[in-house]
Amino acid sequence: PGYSIEELQAVVDRYPGYMFFYQLRLGNEDAIVNKLKASGSTNFLLASPAREADFFISAAFNSLLLSSPYRWFLFNVRLVDKNNFAGFKVVSKNITSMEFGPISTAIAYNLSRAREIYIYDMLSIWNVYLKKIVCKQPNDVNESYSGMTGDFRLYPNGSVVRTEWRMHFYGGLGSERQRIGNWSSLGSFHFSRQPNRVLDEATVINELNKNTFRVVTILKPPFVKYKKGFENRNDVPLYDALDGFAIDICKEILKNMSIHDVSFFLQPDNQYGSRDSRGNWNGIVQTLMQGKANFACASLSDTTDRRQVLKFTQPYLNFQLSILYKKRIENPLVFMFQFMRPFHLYTWLAVIGSVVGLSIVLTVLHKLSRNAANFGIYETIFFSFASLIQGITGTPPDRPSGQLVIAIYWLFAFVILVAYVTNYAATRTLNRLQSEITSLSTLYAQSTYDYGTVAGTSYFTLFENTTDNTQQQIYRYMINNQEKSLMPNLTVALELVVNGTYALIYDSALNKYNGQSICNSVNIGAFSLQSASFAMPVSAEYESIIDAQITHLIKNGMRDQLYEKYFNLDPSELPDCRSTTFPDLLHDYIPEEPPFFGTKNGALTLNNTLGIAVINLVGCVMTLFLAIVEFAYLRCKYWQRRRRQRALERQVEINAVPKLTADLEQMESVA
Repeated sequence: PGYSIEELQAVVDRYPGYMFFYQLRLGNEDAIVNKLKASGSTNFLLASPAREADFFISAAFNSLLLSSPYRWFLFNVRLVDKNNFAGFKVVSKNITSMEFGPISTAIAYNLSRAREIYIYDMLSIWNVYLKKIVCKQPNDVNESYSGMTGDFRLYPNGSVVRTEWRMHFYGGLGSERQRIGNWSSLGSFHFSRQPNRVLDEATVINELNKNTFRVVTILKPPFVKYKKGFENRNDVPLYDALDGFAIDICKEILKNMSIHDVSFFLQPDNQYGSRDSRGNWNGIVQTLMQGKANFACASLSDTTDRRQVLKFTQPYLNFQLSILYKKRIENPLVFMFQFMRPFHLYTWLAVIGSVVGLSIVLTVLHKLSRNAANFGIYETIFFSFASLIQGITGTPPDRPSGQLVIAIYWLFAFVILVAYVTNYAATRTLNRLQSEITSLSTLYAQSTYDYGTVAGTSYFTLFENTTDNTQQQIYRYMINNQEKSLMPNLTVALELVVNGTYALIYDSALNKYNGQSICNSVNIGAFSLQSASFAMPVSAEYESIIDAQITHLIKNGMRDQLYEKYFNLDPSELPDCRSTTFPDLLHDYIPEEPPFFGTKNGALTLNNTLGIAVINLVGCVMTLFLAIVEFAYLRCKYWQRRRRQRALERQVEINAVPKLTADLEQMESVA
């Protein structure tokens, strides 16, 4: 059905450029629309039966092929009169049709084919003769008649001669249609020269206000979010239910542009838009390409691939990428005794055993070959421990056997000390590298956290197309560990960050915002300058107007005010990060060094050395306790001696009384 290429040969012969022909059938209209868009053509001639053409025009509208940048030529009354596509109408005048007669007559009588118009003219002429017969008019028919297809001469004998073929030209569709010219077989041709379309702000806004301005968005706080209490309000339009940094900027822009009828809707697949291996787009990008929205109010990144299929505004926010992770807080009790980590428990037991063993050996040697100084078990334990820590040892043994043992032990102590110092330094360095992330290179070097970004975002594409060596390593890691690196959405990624197992590479503005609600979070690094922009279809003619509005909002400070409003959480919304367990409470009460000291990263702090102080304190307390016990013991011994002495004195006195009595009696008897 429809026209063949042979029937369009006259058009082909007279067209100065290249022409592509597509056979239109029911069901293949979407495929042809995609081919037209891919070809880059802007001039289209539609010559097809009404039914097929009707479906095709609807598909072309959905893909924005009926917008101002494209030029159409139609042959069908039904198509020319159609200008209602699911409540939306085409305002472009770049749609020209050539029709018989006044098109209003064809529309009124539903004449959609040339054959029907021929029959209409024939019946109209027959009606003139019939009227003379029925009404018994006295005069013969001898007049000219102007029909839809042209002029006719009617003679009394009933013959009819066509004197002219005539066609009219129209621009636009439906109520936007205007007559712009006509053609006559007598040689006249008139085509009113249409003034060049002036893309001034008033014209563009007037055309936009003829339809509902459709805005697509994605929920992503603080750019786009529900107002409090409106999360489940289906009775409230999204325009009134949403707010956020991007939403408020969009509303302000549209208000300043005097766009009255605005409708917001959420992107069904909740994706910004990425291209698969076959070149097909999803998300907001696909929605704009299909003409389902006039504008995308979201934090879209202006990438090279997206710019090939969309138009972007100037950035309304600039930022960089950063790394968000939750710093792991060790048990303060364990952290305080970090100095014991370089050695395994059994190694520490072996060291203690060496002290005891040396003490026993020295004591035995002293018994076998006495030294000048006393080397009892107490003295040797002190001497052995002092030798181990390179402290004051006192007088060493003066016997060769004892000196040999001490020399060997000093060598052992030296090796142990060197091993301890090197292992302690390595342990602290490794712990710092594994727990502190300062850049992409340290992120790649550590193994404590899984890391990555949200799949399908422009940030992942950045790593995919990078030439930087470190970023290429990060990309290979994400590809090789997709399950634990590439998250399906931001919510899942933030849950892993809260759990302390994941480091998120994302835009710094959002990382800073989300980090406020995560205790002990760290937002580090600043690399790869990025921006957030709004987007619109490639056929849009209002990008310069929106750019001017964005510039105005930036200059008058409203953009910055909205940023402060939405990116800084209210104190009541901040989480309670106060510790509840004893170790954590202990950590909270350990004072931190003032920042003006300029302590270097990795320096020993009070947290690291407090364990030694605790050991010293415990030693002092134990010493004091032992001193008290010793004092009590000695005092007890002293009083015991005193009691025994007094008892002995009393016993002596008791024993002396009988003797004294006997002596007195003896003296008396002598006297």
